[in-house]
Amino acid sequence: MSTAEPASSKRELDLGAESSIGELPFPLSIGPDHYFLSRDKDGAYHLLSAICPHSWGRIVRWDNCFMCPDHGWRFELKEGLCVNGPRSRMYTFPVKVRDGQLYAEVPEDKAKWG
Repeated sequence: MSTAEPASSKRELDLGAESSIGELPFPLSIGPDHYFLSRDKDGAYHLLSAICPHSWGRIVRWDNCFMCPDHGWRFELKEGLCVNGPRSRMYTFPVKVRDGQLYAEVPEDKAKWG
């Protein structure tokens, strides 16, 4: 009898051609979901969810950071780290570049984002 958890189901999101991405962080909508494409200091792409990790409110770009208007948590623009609250960060997914296209893998079940 195995006690291992079943592998989580993931979906691959096609974010489009790398050449079509504008200034970072770049807002993206995929179906009903909203994201920001960013790049860290080492040049790796990240897909940041616009869903707040605290209250699931909608995160927006505000001045030189991201912010959840529901409670004022602010997040830095490259990796989504919280800058004015507890040790937290935006839901973050790695992005791969294949043949000039950007792809991110995210869990199917948003309850498993954390």
